Amino acid sequence: MSGALGSFPVKLDEKGRIILPSRARNLLADGVYFSTGPDQCLFMFSPDQFARFCKRYRKKPPAGMTPRAFDRVFFGSVKNQTPDKQGRVTIPPELRKYASLEREAVVVGLEKRLELWDAGHWQAYLDTHQEQYASLQDGLR
Repeated sequence: MSGALGSFPVKLDEKGRIILPSRARNLLADGVYFSTGPDQCLFMFSPDQFARFCKRYRKKPPAGMTPRAFDRVFFGSVKNQTPDKQGRVTIPPELRKYASLEREAVVVGLEKRLELWDAGHWQAYLDTHQEQYASLQDGLR
C-alpha cells in the first residue's frame, strides 16, 4: 500500500459512499476489505494486503487479546466492497456507526493498509499525539 501514503480528505455522500483517493484507486480496484480498527477508525485493505494481514495475525494475534477474541472482533466485522466505475465504495452502516462517520472523513495511508477516520476524530488523534511525535524527531535524524 505504499503508493497511498499520506492523508486524504473525503466526504460521505447520502448513500454512505466515499470516492477513493486517486492514489488508492489502483490499489483497491479489485476490492476493499473494511474492518474495525482501534481508536474508532476503520481498516481498509486491498485483497492482497488483507490476505497478508490474515496470515500474519493467524500466526500471532496482537498482544493483549486471545486468538479467539481477536478473531471474533476483527473477522466478525470484515466487509468486502467493490469500487464502482467512479471509484466510489459504500461504507456499510454498522461500520459507519462504529467509526462515527457522517460526512467529513479522512483516508490515511499507512505502510501496510489504509485507515478511514471521521475528520474530527482524526484531528483529535493528531492533536493528542503530535507533541509526542515531535519529541521523537531528534531520534529520527
